[in-house]
Amino acid sequence: MGKLLNLLTMFGPLRAAKLWVALGMAIVQFVNVYSGIDLGLDEETLTAIIGGLGALLVWLVPNAKPDVPVLTEAEARARTGYAGPIETRNR
Repeated sequence: MGKLLNLLTMFGPLRAAKLWVALGMAIVQFVNVYSGIDLGLDEETLTAIIGGLGALLVWLVPNAKPDVPVLTEAEARARTGYAGPIETRNR
């Protein structure tokens, strides 16, 4: 449990939105298989519907944008301690 909390604090709960959607759909599938609720569909059809709905929801949830710092050359040198030449690859 400590590793999961460590992972969530590292990435934040909103960064793992697709994870929560997938886990929620896995719980729905678990309840479907083990509860025996009759919805008038056979088990294979209901499993396919839940799987498709889960894939759709994961696709709809946007990816979290990473926070990438924009550093000046002086800030980058101060953070890394690098004093050599900086090679640019601009064309």
